[in-house]
Order: sequence, then C-alpha cells, then structure tokens
Amino acid sequence: MDTFYFEGTQFTALKDETVLDCLLRKGVKVTNSCKSGICHSCILKSTSSLDDISQKGLNSSKKEAGFFLSCQQKVAPDLEVFMPDSSTLLAEGEITSQERVTESVVVLKIQTLKKFPFKAGQFTNIIREDGVCRSYSIASQTGDQELEFHIRKVPNGVLSNWLYDEELIGKKIQLSEPLGECCLNDEMDGQDLLLIGVGTGLAPLYGVLKDSISSGKMGAIKLFHGGLTVDSLYMVENLKAIDHKFDFFSYHPVFLKGEDKEGFLKGNLVDLIKNLNFDKKNTIVMICGDPLIVKNIKQSVFLSGVPSKSILSDPFVSHSSN
Repeated sequence: MDTFYFEGTQFTALKDETVLDCLLRKGVKVTNSCKSGICHSCILKSTSSLDDISQKGLNSSKKEAGFFLSCQQKVAPDLEVFMPDSSTLLAEGEITSQERVTESVVVLKIQTLKKFPFKAGQFTNIIREDGVCRSYSIASQTGDQELEFHIRKVPNGVLSNWLYDEELIGKKIQLSEPLGECCLNDEMDGQDLLLIGVGTGLAPLYGVLKDSISSGKMGAIKLFHGGLTVDSLYMVENLKAIDHKFDFFSYHPVFLKGEDKEGFLKGNLVDLIKNLNFDKKNTIVMICGDPLIVKNIKQSVFLSGVPSKSILSDPFVSHSSN
C-alpha cells in the first residue's frame, strides 16, 4: 500500500487506488462526476511527478501548473496533492430563467458574472454550493454570456432533480471551464451539416445550429431530434419556425412509440439515419445524447462512407446519481 500527502496530511491508499477514490473513501470532499477523465470536475494540484493519463486533455498552462485529474492519477509514494484555488478554475453564474418544457426536461438559463469564453457545442460542469457537480452541454451561441442548458430530470438524480423541481431564479452556482470538441471550426466552411440529437442531446446541436445560421458559412443543414414519444420532444415549434425561415435548414422530429402524427417521423432513429441519403464526402456529422445510440449511429455513418474526421460526437456519460 502506498501513502501520499493531501494538504499536508498523510493518506494510505489501497492497491491501485486513484487519488480521488482514496480521498472519497477517507471522507474528503472532492468535486467529481464522471470518474472517467471526461468532465474534468475532479482537478487537483500537485508539485510531484504525475502520470501522463492524469493530465490528458488539459492545456499546457494547466499541465505546467501541476493540475491533474484525480480520478485518473494512481497513488504513488510520496505524492503531494493540494486543493486548487477554485477562483482560478471556476466562474460564478446566476440562474435567470427556468422553463419546464416537458415532464422531464427543464430549459435553464444562467447569466455568467464575468466573461466566459466557450464555443457552441461544448459542455461545462454545473456545481452546486454543496459541491454536487454534473456535466451539461451548452445550448447557447458562441459569445453569449447568458448560457442555456437543456437538463433531463433523471430518476433519483441529485442535481437534475434539484434543477427541475426547485424554484431557483436568482440562485448562484459555479461553472467549470468549457470542454468538448463537438463544435464548428474554420476548416468546415462550405460543408453540409448533419446534426443528430437524442433527448437533451439537442442542446449542443441547438447552439451549433445558431452559430451556423449566424456565420452563413455552412452548406445545407439537417437536424434530426429523436425521442421515445412525441411528448418527449421539445422546442418543436421553435425549430419548425427556423425550418420555415431558412431554405438551407430542415428539421426532422423523430419518435419511437405512439400513434402516427403529422409533421413527425415515426421509427428507429438509428435505422432512419442508416438509410438517409446525403453527401458523404462533404458533410460534417455531429451526434449527441444517449451513449449507446450515439455509438450505433456513429458506426453506421462511418460505414456508409463518411470519413472519421468528419464525425464528431458527444455521448452523455451517466453518473450513478445525476
């Protein structure tokens, strides 16, 4: 068993235990969520040598400053770990709007209290004052300082239930640095866009859509939004209005169960995309939402002839209590 130091106190770890798991087992509160190195919510700081995997995805300045992902760093002899200054990593925001658009989805708007650079399509961690933290995609257009989130209420979910059920207008929360690559860049100019979202996987794609319309640099844009039933789909009228306004954009709401309904497609979203006819060599495909569906659609699109570099995805990694 190896020992390490956290804030000057010695801790003894179990075999192959990570820094995060050891601290949590000992009752130390460390903000965390996915435990898979994706959300970056468990960042700590060290003056010791670190495993490369524990700094994967961090920018060079964070690496040089000794920041690391505690869920990925295995305990090593004489490792020295510290809690970072949250003011250097987190931004404060205030909840300004809370609209329950379905029985399980709330559209939340948060006004950042200082500049918060991000790209449409990225995600951030929303952190409650007690440290409970979860990752949510940003549905806003690049440059907006009022951030929009589409949050699904998960059964027994600690944060999602709080965000849906409680009246939170005026409530202060914290936001982590935005992450994620499911966003536009200059190399995509002139190409078509195929946006595929499942459930609240619509959120990052909605931001990307607004960026695309604003820039006027993309080609034809198709948006497929899938849900279990018609009632589980949201922002339908808003997206239909955008479809009506712009000739280059088409919106396709898809549901799996229930009676046929005019203006909606009924069927399996994976099968619909598999049989979709589009320009495989000149289309950027973005897929967001349920991990299994994202995986299946991603594989199907790749096998249909879309280059892997043109396929971007954001599978919504679940937590044991979201």
